[in-house]
Amino acid sequence: MDKAPSDTLIAELVGELQPVTPLRFGSGLAAALAAAGVSAAGVVALLGARPDGVLHSADPMHLVATGLYGVLGLAASVTVIVMGRPQVGSDHGGWRWAAGMAALLPIAGLIVAAERGHAAMAGDAMAHGAACLAIGAAASLLVLAVLTGWLRRGAPTAPGRAGLVAGVAAGAFGSFAVSLHCPENDIVHIGLWHSAAVVVMAGIGGLLVPRLVRW
Repeated sequence: MDKAPSDTLIAELVGELQPVTPLRFGSGLAAALAAAGVSAAGVVALLGARPDGVLHSADPMHLVATGLYGVLGLAASVTVIVMGRPQVGSDHGGWRWAAGMAALLPIAGLIVAAERGHAAMAGDAMAHGAACLAIGAAASLLVLAVLTGWLRRGAPTAPGRAGLVAGVAAGAFGSFAVSLHCPENDIVHIGLWHSAAVVVMAGIGGLLVPRLVRW
């Protein structure tokens, strides 16, 4: 007896399908953290660590800022990994709390810069700030590549938002990495220039990643 037309159609549709390895949350998070660790180690190895170290005798402002960037990078990475594995009931907004806390840094930097006037944007300060921005952005690229690869393997239902959050995660880890090298403890420098890497990478992620992960 011949197969029903619907059975034949289904057989043709699935005939060439191959099983794929399921995306595991732990594997995605481990890959993102490994990329962040390699980036941070690379910055320290190539450019050197802060003269006061990371923990011993470090300035409280530096510790707070570095911690906020690290938490934001982790929270945003977790969100991206979850977005690559869509399921009913998934919450994609947890990273916003970390972003809200980290946003206090540029807000404080702008307030203090306004009080200082032109001195806050002197030539040397601008040059040093631009250098930290470039280092932070460069240190973000490996994390962005890893998260983009994860999204390409998955099926994000909102590629634009996924790319934006991936850029935030990458930029935050890049700012974390540059904080291990930069000797500045000034809130204007940290709040404006280190945070600028997060903003720049968020824009790059939002524009570039969706073109690479559409399905």
